[in-house]
Amino acid sequence: MATAPAHYGSVAAEIAVCAKAAGLVDRSSLRQLAVTGPEHLLDHVLEAALPDGAPGPGRAVCVASTWCCRTTARRAIVAGTPSAVERWRQVESRAVSSAGLAVDVERLAGATALTLVGPRAARIVAAVGLPGDLGILDVSDGTLAGAPLTLVREDAESFLALFERGHPPAVFEALWTAGREHGLAPVGNEALELLHAAHRPIG
Repeated sequence: MATAPAHYGSVAAEIAVCAKAAGLVDRSSLRQLAVTGPEHLLDHVLEAALPDGAPGPGRAVCVASTWCCRTTARRAIVAGTPSAVERWRQVESRAVSSAGLAVDVERLAGATALTLVGPRAARIVAAVGLPGDLGILDVSDGTLAGAPLTLVREDAESFLALFERGHPPAVFEALWTAGREHGLAPVGNEALELLHAAHRPIG
């Protein structure tokens, strides 16, 4: 299992970077699941884990820190902690088998993920040729340094990039090059979790 850095020396300094510029976070610890099938059947299967309904194409929802990103009418990517994604897999698989539905639930073993966070994150996203003007909870497919990805805008200052087949070193090179003038710095998962907790609704 890949391990993502918890911090790079000072969590407080990393939070400060994210507050005024932008941070790049390695999310290697996330696991991903692809769920594919005819639109009406996919809706039914996703709703087994989403009490408020499945997202429409090009939209995402986040439940208990686990993302469900609807890339197309027939496909969705689930990303979260290993235990959360395994729970999703079990729920979805039961929904498929109990009704005999033609829906496929697949672990994406080589998947990786990155987060860009901070007030300058959107500028960096745009600088590498991706849609920095995505609306909050919007999803878009794209390519960065030759690597296909799914991009979701988590909130006003945070983008999650999901690479189903992993990402080459050229992805980091492209981001660091584009982010240099915007103050991009490496940020660990501990700082990101604190930032997310600070913006998480209470109750």
